[in-house]
Amino acid sequence: MNNEQIPELFRDEYTEYIYDVTCFGEPINPDNADDVTSGISRAIELEARPVFLEGVSARLTQLGVPCSAEDNELMLTEVKRRYKEILGFSCPRTVQEWIKGTTPGVTNRRNHYDLCYALEMDFQQTAVFFQKHYLTMPFNVKSNVDAVFMYALYHKKPYSAVTELLDKSKGFVSQENAHTSTSQIISTILDIDDDEKFLRYLSEHCYNNEQQFQLARSIISDEIETVRSILLRYEADRILNSERLGSLTIEALLGVKYQGSGKKNKDSKLPKRFTESLPNDVTLGKIINGDVASYDLLRKTLMLLKFYNFYYEAENNDPNTIGGNLMDFYEELNSVLISCGFAQLYVRHPFDCLLLYCANSYDPIDTLYCVIQNGRN
Repeated sequence: MNNEQIPELFRDEYTEYIYDVTCFGEPINPDNADDVTSGISRAIELEARPVFLEGVSARLTQLGVPCSAEDNELMLTEVKRRYKEILGFSCPRTVQEWIKGTTPGVTNRRNHYDLCYALEMDFQQTAVFFQKHYLTMPFNVKSNVDAVFMYALYHKKPYSAVTELLDKSKGFVSQENAHTSTSQIISTILDIDDDEKFLRYLSEHCYNNEQQFQLARSIISDEIETVRSILLRYEADRILNSERLGSLTIEALLGVKYQGSGKKNKDSKLPKRFTESLPNDVTLGKIINGDVASYDLLRKTLMLLKFYNFYYEAENNDPNTIGGNLMDFYEELNSVLISCGFAQLYVRHPFDCLLLYCANSYDPIDTLYCVIQNGRN
């Protein structure tokens, strides 16, 4: 999805301080324990922010129901009313729990879109809400549900049309040999303003998980090869076989050796949104082999690889150079994320914030290692 289709996430009252102080303030020193713990503390503070409820309350206020993120009962009453009047059915228990304070999950994206419809958001408002308040990507058009909602929102269809389109597309079968790019699918869907033509096109462009995010998987594979070429140059004595090379790749990205699920540190000091879906030997192998991989895993793996390869060669010797490199890295990474259809960099996401915090240092890679190690101790 390109810049013309999804609006840029501009700075706002929530992000200005994070940009100026946490991500683009004075460069940090990985040898200074206070600098490392300060970054972790700020990310934990972000994790505790009710970003979803802040988005809902802001939207309801725009719609004439003044409220704040703490007004759960008021928001719940209004959202329930809107589900009944606009969507024609009762607000699901899952969404009610979100309004009460539970973090929205990622499994049933129809709930996410339905709430946006209930809050009378348009195409661009929905795209921004997904990235800023659900903290995930909007419009994964290789999924039927996402494709239907993107089509309906872009062409300003009523919710009754959404329901009909979803019902008619339920039986569509994944096309194993279909390889149309995401950008081409988006462009075509946005050009179609006829429900039957849209359904015919959608029936020919259904994809399972393994067929999604092909550009991201391709870029990840290329970036892995770059990491491995570095390892073969400087760590040849530690590489005994291909499996060992895989372990060293993870060690290069995270600064720690792979640990199986049974050895995870349950007392991690790092935010959950940072630690969940980090790559390991097994999941990296799944990505390389084209197996099922979650969006969060793919996005974080891509970001870590770009971070390592960019800063392995960079010289961060003085504040001006650090700032210039950081801006270059930010723009390069954001461009890649957008080209893959992923959520843009957003400094209120604890993972994005901590990665940029580490980039703003005299040794970004070592700073990331220190952050992860500190969080595990």
